[in-house]
Amino acid sequence: MSEFFIGLMSGTSADSIDAALIDLSKNEIRSLGTYSHPIPEEIKNSIYESVNSENLETKNLTQLDIKLGEIFSEAVNEILIQEGISSKSIKAIGSHGQTIKHSPDSSEPFSLQIGNAQILANSTGIKTVSNFRSDDILAGGQGAPITPVFNENVFISERKTVIINLGGIANITILGPKISTLGYDTGPANCLLDSWARKNRIGSYDEGGNWALSGTINKNLLSLMLENNYFKKPYPKSTGPDFFNLEWVESIVKTSQETPSSENLQATLLELTVQSLNIQLIGLGIQEDDDVFFCGGGIHNRFLMKRIKEVTGLGSRTTSEIGVDPDYLEAISFAWFAYQRIQERKFDLSKITGSKAEVFLGVITEPVR
Repeated sequence: MSEFFIGLMSGTSADSIDAALIDLSKNEIRSLGTYSHPIPEEIKNSIYESVNSENLETKNLTQLDIKLGEIFSEAVNEILIQEGISSKSIKAIGSHGQTIKHSPDSSEPFSLQIGNAQILANSTGIKTVSNFRSDDILAGGQGAPITPVFNENVFISERKTVIINLGGIANITILGPKISTLGYDTGPANCLLDSWARKNRIGSYDEGGNWALSGTINKNLLSLMLENNYFKKPYPKSTGPDFFNLEWVESIVKTSQETPSSENLQATLLELTVQSLNIQLIGLGIQEDDDVFFCGGGIHNRFLMKRIKEVTGLGSRTTSEIGVDPDYLEAISFAWFAYQRIQERKFDLSKITGSKAEVFLGVITEPVR
């Protein structure tokens, strides 16, 4: 009997919603199809404004939550049409939602993802699992990243395996037969690059890293950026674009008393991603002969991948070599998490997020007709 699940993921760039349809009926993940659903420009702008706002207005946030719930529903309906599958065949949707704020180290820790789960469940008629971080934060954890749990269960190897996700934020998973799985955010990957590209009207992102390639790294500015305490902080740790944003960049530029050209700043921000990742890889003892695989939107930034290879000595293999589409790994993982949640499985994330107890990952929302 089929066990069909849909996973939804909208990253920090908010350029689209990734949808993945999987079958878990044979105790393995079989991908049945993937789909990328566009987010309208005005909604993207509302997301960016909310992420960068210090004081969120309840009315605006509620409206955005409802609208995103509708757009997530559209993504589900489109992938069902694309694959010719009825909504009645889907056991559950796993929806990560759109991260607006992530503040696990504040006096009152929280992480906010929106994309109304009740609207999503009602519009599709499918049980929906969302709000994946809340229980972990309540148990004293960072709430993120949680994909290392998926990686641990899917990528089984006799050798040390490293998964590097180059999304808006870069995160790393290390797993193997004789080590405890760990994973955490290393720092910015694409979030600063995308934001600076948008501000300078280059596009929603720097395609291929060509704009960064045209610039020159400002070493003084890079050094000041790398002095940030986040890079020196021990794991477990996590971060987001509400911390690593253009306001953070501009404050450092002001401190440096320099005025870099726009392309030089882009080159410097790309190098920040490379060097902050490399610092963590060195600290973790990752070597060239370890099995290292990349995923996430950053794999399409040719200049970024070239610099990572030059600086770290690692190759450029992606998770496609071990059976998971690198562009849809997170969407696939949330479909898998939905299955785990309806099976009422708890997880020990103490080595990953630092939580003090086993936790459920996700809150179940039933459709109401």
